[in-house]
Amino acid sequence: MGTKLEEATEIDAGGHPVVLGPNALRVLDRHLLAWAPSSVFVLGDENTLRHCLPELLGTVANLRSAETIAIAAGESSKSLPVCQRIWEHLAAHAADRGALIVALGGGVVTDVAGFIAATYKRGVRCVLVPTSLLGMVDAAIGGKTGIDLGGVKNTVGAFHDPLGVYVHVPFLKSLGKRELLNGVAEMIKHGLVQDASHYEAIRQASLHDLDALEPLIASSAAIKSAVVKDDPRESGARKLLNFGHTIGHGLEAFSWEGQQRNLQHGEAVAIGMVCEAWLSWRAGLLDRESNDLIAAHLRSLYKPFRLHGSEHHRVIELMRNDKKNHGGEFRFTLLTGIGSARVDVPVTAAQVHEALEHYRLLVKE
Repeated sequence: MGTKLEEATEIDAGGHPVVLGPNALRVLDRHLLAWAPSSVFVLGDENTLRHCLPELLGTVANLRSAETIAIAAGESSKSLPVCQRIWEHLAAHAADRGALIVALGGGVVTDVAGFIAATYKRGVRCVLVPTSLLGMVDAAIGGKTGIDLGGVKNTVGAFHDPLGVYVHVPFLKSLGKRELLNGVAEMIKHGLVQDASHYEAIRQASLHDLDALEPLIASSAAIKSAVVKDDPRESGARKLLNFGHTIGHGLEAFSWEGQQRNLQHGEAVAIGMVCEAWLSWRAGLLDRESNDLIAAHLRSLYKPFRLHGSEHHRVIELMRNDKKNHGGEFRFTLLTGIGSARVDVPVTAAQVHEALEHYRLLVKE
């Protein structure tokens, strides 16, 4: 999986390492000394700065003099006004191109921090310390950064590799069940598109037990790292990781508009995987038994999201802004089996409507 580094494991993600293990933060401390940044800024949200920053500073002495920047928790922080405030903060503190930004948080924080690092002074260095399961296994790995625009996720962004991603699993103790399941969805996706044994291990695991989760986190991080190393700019194999996301992103954005609860990213992707596994079966790529197994598993983990048939068109409208589309046509990653998938499969709006209706009727039972 990687090389051993002072009781930590280092995985090669191509443009950056992913460091895991009990001493991951001590490795970060040593690296900070070697990088010798001109100034350091720790960016987090109000939750991570309260729950995780004391533990980070307790281990990483070279961060104790860093300036902290707080953003609001949640997707609303992935916006241009928030970025402008951070850029102005950096400028007011005379941050130059030798500065270093340390992101302490989940996917929203690492996306925002990475985008700030990619754009401030035409690029400064950054380090990602994910505190959510979603961040540890997926969002923080691969150099993608982005913010939302007009209700569409990650419309504005850049590829900007961090100096490293440092995974400290004990940070997950501060999370509730819903937040953990938010990340489990991406782990399930990794297994479904790349590794059937990983999927089966997740299906059998006690997901509330961090000791049971830790090796699965390492396996998921290794799967994501191998894919992005092979295809850093998403021109081929990295599109495998889009399974569940084409419909999932549309549903996530739709949930922000309605009266129901806002879907978290992983919850929306879980619904997307139910729909897209069904599309895989309808396309003759996936056998019925596998489709039924996937749907039953995901439904056992995630609460249903109630859709009316009249709302399908709005979800599809939101999907039309998806970056994966080509020539006005939806392009999906569909399963060819548990552990394998095919990218760039054309899917019509009518087929998406059928998949959403399938999900609506499934959860109505």
